[in-house]
Amino acid sequence: MNALWINRLCSYKRLPLSVESAKRLVEIKTERQDALLKKYKKKLSTNDILAAANIQAVLLSEARAAKLYWREFRLLLPSFLGFHGRKPRAADITNRLLDIGYHHLTNVVRKILDRNAVPSVMGILHVAHKTDSAPLAYDLVELFRADIVDAEVLRFLRLKKKVFINLDQRELAHFLHEVNERLERKYYLKDFKMCHPYTYYMELQILKFISAVNHKTVFDPLHLPARHDSRCSLTPTETMLSLR
Repeated sequence: MNALWINRLCSYKRLPLSVESAKRLVEIKTERQDALLKKYKKKLSTNDILAAANIQAVLLSEARAAKLYWREFRLLLPSFLGFHGRKPRAADITNRLLDIGYHHLTNVVRKILDRNAVPSVMGILHVAHKTDSAPLAYDLVELFRADIVDAEVLRFLRLKKKVFINLDQRELAHFLHEVNERLERKYYLKDFKMCHPYTYYMELQILKFISAVNHKTVFDPLHLPARHDSRCSLTPTETMLSLR
């Protein structure tokens, strides 16, 4: 275990700027949730995150935004699914798919942290409740959930035209395949003026957070385009011409 990183994060959490970094994490999370809802002509109301003065206030603001988000999310799903809100480990199909997708995505984040020799045993928003908990991975996966898992759960379930109550292994495998396809979908990153797979964007965001802790600065995240960007579906030659 990288004791040096843990000491750095402990020191970082005692600094006022850690609250600002926590705000940035939640801001990106709600920004991506809002971007998803807008694709369906809905909107996430602005929360009061900027006024938060400590981590507890950040978490309270996040909880308020989540309540609004899941209410709008529910309205986008067929009523026969019986989704009444986000409840981890609930038996309904929607929550089961969210659990499966989040677990898969968290493992992607943990692998990125492992490649960079950064242990995930301590975070700034989440705390460990079990010996195998990964609070830092839980913090960082919040940045990506809406783009990958929530978006695919909506698409997957809205295609269902008939009442169904069970998910077989074939459907689960298909769902995870589509999640992985989203991870490889390319996005235009303004900072680099190029299209890159979503996994590359994930790694950059995580490295930016690691750098913020190492240098005791506020996390300065990347921002994906608010709207669909057709440049990433062009051929390499067309992409170069579009950037001139």
